[in-house]
Amino acid sequence: MVVGLWCAHPDRGMRPSIRQAMNVLRFEAPLPSLPARMPVATYGPPTNPSTSGTLVLSSSISGR
Repeated sequence: MVVGLWCAHPDRGMRPSIRQAMNVLRFEAPLPSLPARMPVATYGPPTNPSTSGTLVLSSSISGR
């Protein structure tokens, strides 16, 4: 659970690399010490409308 919280840290600079996380999961490195309270993530508006994450799905069903 600690590794999961570490990987999901709101500050991306505090997140481990995949190698660091794997080393902890393999017991080749000690568990990281996380703060008792994690900072709250804040999100701003997207800077480019074409990368806003909008997904458009469409489907067509043909009659028989």
